[in-house]
Amino acid sequence: MLRAVLNQKNMSLYKLEKESNISHATLSDLCNEKTNIENCSASLLYRIASALKMSMKKLYDILTYDNLDDFAYDREYDLFKNNICVELKNIGEDEFLKKYLTNNRIRELYSANQLPECMYLLSMVDYLLNKKDLPLLKDFSDIRGFRLNKIYVSESVYRLLEQKAVKYTDLYNDAIPVFLIHNIIEADINDVY
Repeated sequence: MLRAVLNQKNMSLYKLEKESNISHATLSDLCNEKTNIENCSASLLYRIASALKMSMKKLYDILTYDNLDDFAYDREYDLFKNNICVELKNIGEDEFLKKYLTNNRIRELYSANQLPECMYLLSMVDYLLNKKDLPLLKDFSDIRGFRLNKIYVSESVYRLLEQKAVKYTDLYNDAIPVFLIHNIIEADINDVY
């Protein structure tokens, strides 16, 4: 979960290391959930919380999965995401790219303030362009720098996080990087129903 906090604050592990004066190994173990937060000293938590500009309680709650405020799911977003993946599966990558690079759907979603859907579709287009070694379109440069204010996951993943049945580190490590840029956890675009 520390990685989620760093991602939210757009802070690198290196910067946290410098600002908290905590060793890279210790912070790396916390990021990779190799160290149980219950075994950390109050002093260590205080230094991390101070560097992150948050209370120790909030940090502790996040690291123990008692606070999932940084995560979001939305059923309409889940449906949109599933429909996009089904469409990709049905029409293929080339037709999908042709459709969304020639229509205005990404810009329409952005203008309508449907930001999770916009960022998902933009991430999908960018993912496919990267996969085919094609350049990213400059048309979306203004949108590309946008990050959702919460980390979007599917409802099923959110429920697993609530039950502490999955570690955030595993989700993060399995996530497709181009989606993660926009705070979207997406591991498999082919996993559709």
